[in-house]
Amino acid sequence: MYRGGRASSAAPGPGGNAREGRHMVQKRVLIVEDEANMRTVLREVLERSGYVAAEAADGLEGLAKAESWHPHAVLLDIRMPDLDGYEVCRRLKANPATKPIPVIVVTAVVDSPVSRLAYEAGAAACVLKPFRMEALVTVLQTTIAGAERRAKSIAKREGNPA
Repeated sequence: MYRGGRASSAAPGPGGNAREGRHMVQKRVLIVEDEANMRTVLREVLERSGYVAAEAADGLEGLAKAESWHPHAVLLDIRMPDLDGYEVCRRLKANPATKPIPVIVVTAVVDSPVSRLAYEAGAAACVLKPFRMEALVTVLQTTIAGAERRAKSIAKREGNPA
């Protein structure tokens, strides 16, 4: 579990650690957030936790980066100008290239319909701001692991070794 310090090279952090004896792929996380300060904070926390992070300042940029960069997960703000997080999530889930990518909604809106609408749009999890960074990393780690298990199960069912 992430405890706020640097991950030791003896045990991989949630994002994996390529310096170990066996190669582990670092997990890629796309941050779609219109507030620059929040993007920076999230990126720094993710990188300290062993993830590779990319940023998008709005929904359209996020959609393009998700399709070209193929992240293992997307951290998505709900309230953004032009294209809100619900619509971004719906479009990610409607696109076969991005449909398997889990979306974690990160929002300051403390309103019960927000979570319901986010899940209806296809979000895998919702995290309310303010939050403890360790908790966010745990949600991210769990969500990515679940998506990987689902992908392996589907591949096995279809006769493709994962």
